[in-house]
Amino acid sequence: MLIESKVNKKAEDLIKKFTEENPSYAQCFRCGACSSICPVKRMKPEFDPRRIVHTFLLGFTEKVLNEILWYCSQCGSCVEVCPMDVKPKEVIRILRTYALEKGLVSVDKLFELGKFARVNKDKCIVCLTCVRICPFGAPFIKDKEYAEIDIEMCRACGICVKECPARAIELKPSVEYKEETING
Repeated sequence: MLIESKVNKKAEDLIKKFTEENPSYAQCFRCGACSSICPVKRMKPEFDPRRIVHTFLLGFTEKVLNEILWYCSQCGSCVEVCPMDVKPKEVIRILRTYALEKGLVSVDKLFELGKFARVNKDKCIVCLTCVRICPFGAPFIKDKEYAEIDIEMCRACGICVKECPARAIELKPSVEYKEETING
């Protein structure tokens, strides 16, 4: 229980800092505009930007600090429709960063869910193709030995996987894609 209390205290600090720096977030009145336009919610009903934002603002952060945050494609549709200028994608991005920093989400589990691409360092030839072609700036060269992909920047689009001449980049099919091909 002591560990959980430390996590909750740090989450409280995160909420306080975030809402002080972004006062419009406290203005969310749960209208649901963000959820109604979200393309991910259409595929995964349990992903609900409105619920994530509200849960965060109410201080129940531990309920959303899991892999569901990575269902968000970071497309920004939610930002455009919010009448109160709340940016659910930013809340989700901050919660992702927090969950990764605190080790509350397993990177291996996210990879298995198809939420980011990963480089096999033994196959990487450091050709920089991935660095040049990624529209999100996710790949980078670590110590000039092999490429790595920044999990926070990766959108799991697969462009780097297709373009890598050494076939060193792997990306599992996303949960949404697996379910659609099974059900569709």
